[in-house]
Amino acid sequence: MDVRRQPGRSRVRLVLLLVVAALFVASALAFDEAARAPGRRVAIVSVGGPSPGGVPAATVQRWIDAALPALRVHDNAAWRAALVARGPAARRSLDDLYRHLAPIPWALLHASVRTSRQVPGAYDVKIEGRPGGAGPSERVVAERLLVVGRESGRLVVTGDRTPSRTAHEYLMAFRAPRLVARDDAVVICGASWRPLAGELAADMPQARARVKAVLAVTGDRPIVLFLYSSAAEVAAYLGQTRASVRERYFARLPTTVPTTLWWPTDIGVLASALGPADPWTPHMLAHEVTHTLTWRWFYHTVHQPPLLLEGMATDVEDWSSYAPLRVAVAHGDRRLPLLKLFASRDLWSGNRMAKVELAYLEGGALVKYLIARWGLATMRRFSVDVADTSLRPAAVKRVVRRDLGVSWTSFYAGWTSYVMTLP
Repeated sequence: MDVRRQPGRSRVRLVLLLVVAALFVASALAFDEAARAPGRRVAIVSVGGPSPGGVPAATVQRWIDAALPALRVHDNAAWRAALVARGPAARRSLDDLYRHLAPIPWALLHASVRTSRQVPGAYDVKIEGRPGGAGPSERVVAERLLVVGRESGRLVVTGDRTPSRTAHEYLMAFRAPRLVARDDAVVICGASWRPLAGELAADMPQARARVKAVLAVTGDRPIVLFLYSSAAEVAAYLGQTRASVRERYFARLPTTVPTTLWWPTDIGVLASALGPADPWTPHMLAHEVTHTLTWRWFYHTVHQPPLLLEGMATDVEDWSSYAPLRVAVAHGDRRLPLLKLFASRDLWSGNRMAKVELAYLEGGALVKYLIARWGLATMRRFSVDVADTSLRPAAVKRVVRRDLGVSWTSFYAGWTSYVMTLP
């Protein structure tokens, strides 16, 4: 090693170290200035645990709740000012909520918010309310997975991580939802279906009167009916990939948080399944209203037997001829034996329409026979007692003996004879 060059190398190394130190200090000062400068960056809120700038879900909920009155008074400017969005995805998401929810009159509208377990950094936001003042206050009408951040000390929406199917559930399934209300009904529909919605709402008192006349069942709560434009809209509302054939006309519990056994249930109707001035419409409505008012009998039983549920609705509907059932009974009732049908969990799966219709007729004839022979009160008690069993033949026979005072053989013989008298 040449010892004569060592002092020069030391001086160069010292200068380099001083330069690097100066650059480090300058960078630290620049970073600190950027962190303190307002509006320069948005910090994404962490949902895992305590973190600098983290926001509790309850705070996000209060923030969104404070913006919801803007929907009720149709004030888009106030909505945008209350829920500031950063980025096109966030803005589209909030605008989409406004476009779907603002046209509906709300008696109550509020948010339910929790941190998302599936999507770190996002909040699961459910908007809940009572359209037209009907139904449970916890009804979910829209859901979004929103990413929320802080900017200059205020909350902002920085993104939307909502899965496509969830984004179009509930009222978000309708392209342009509107509400038609009468004393007995609240109908939600697409804008182009308002005339039919008005017809269904006007028919609701007659349908209720029919249920009262046949089953002595009443209720003063308005019924919420969803009138869908297409099968795709039905599937989107329900969060399904596609709608089944049975979902042309159906009753279902409203989706609530937490789950509430609300009555009357909702009614769903596929608009395209009804013709203009369709004579079937009032009968269909009476059928579904029967479900909305009687389903609660089975809320706390072991089963909700379709034979009995559809039997009551078919009886009230008063539309179908019992000729196919008379033919089946005359041939020994081998196609759908009544005792076996009690245990059926689904009258539709794997059956062609003719067989489904026959099952409905068997249920209708069963309810008619129970009422004609033992009266309404016994029919209801028998239905609930059967639903609270295993539905196996021996269990059904025991309920027949206990509630009706006859053997299954005697009961069945009386039912087959009664069927032959039906129109």
